Amino acid sequence: MKKIKIKVPAKINLTLDILGAENGYHEIESLVASIDIYDTVTIRKRKESAITINFRGVPIGISGNKSNAYIAAEKFKKEFGTLGADIVIERNIPVAAGLGGSSADVAGVLNGLGKLFDIKRDLNFIADTLGSDTSYMLKGGYAVMKGRGERVEFIGGVKSTFYLLIAIGSRGVSTGESYGGYDKLKKNHKRATDIALKLLTEGDADNFLTTLKNDLYESSASILPEIRETVERLKEFGAAVMTGSGSTVYGIYKTKKERDEAYKFLRIFYGDKLLKAQTL
Repeated sequence: MKKIKIKVPAKINLTLDILGAENGYHEIESLVASIDIYDTVTIRKRKESAITINFRGVPIGISGNKSNAYIAAEKFKKEFGTLGADIVIERNIPVAAGLGGSSADVAGVLNGLGKLFDIKRDLNFIADTLGSDTSYMLKGGYAVMKGRGERVEFIGGVKSTFYLLIAIGSRGVSTGESYGGYDKLKKNHKRATDIALKLLTEGDADNFLTTLKNDLYESSASILPEIRETVERLKEFGAAVMTGSGSTVYGIYKTKKERDEAYKFLRIFYGDKLLKAQTL
């Protein structure tokens, strides 16, 4: 095999519980799901050791050689002693949006290189150095992330598909800034992940949608007030939750018809910043 192409999906946080902080890190528990917005990673073997990387589509805001995707490729080459590769990443996942775009690119590069060079080893040990949710993105689907996000419990047997409207904010909110704001608020939040997971696996979609929440919401909304405005607007049509540290907010619906009806009204406010999607 000389060339491989891999599609890597974005993710959303259905719940995000902050359990505490220790040694400068916050411990979380978060129910996550993959959605059908993809970056596409194409990798071609080289006959020498150089790694090249080019991004197309949604800008990443930094040079390619400083990206985590490039760093992942270099770490892979060093660890397994492979030759180099030419990497092209077609980006559709919005950047700094809480949708896991950077981690998706790392996962695509690692999975693609693993298949291209026939490496059978688990690649989590590289992924874990390049983002707390990157190990999850290597596989995707429904899962619960724990600790700093590096402990992943994948969930099988989920039969429900949920339909989404993804409202992209004007800019992202720094994860560190959001957690810092959360600490200053000194609020205790009721944990949601366990009950949400139970309802999801039981197929109780109505009650499941009432449990979704994100402990970083108040902090991020204080940093970027448009987040609160978007949540309130989307809540007029059903459940609405911020993903990651924001600023992306999604509305979530049981049927495509409900989602499409909401889209007719909400696209007036968001235009091409409102994306249709569904869980995978």
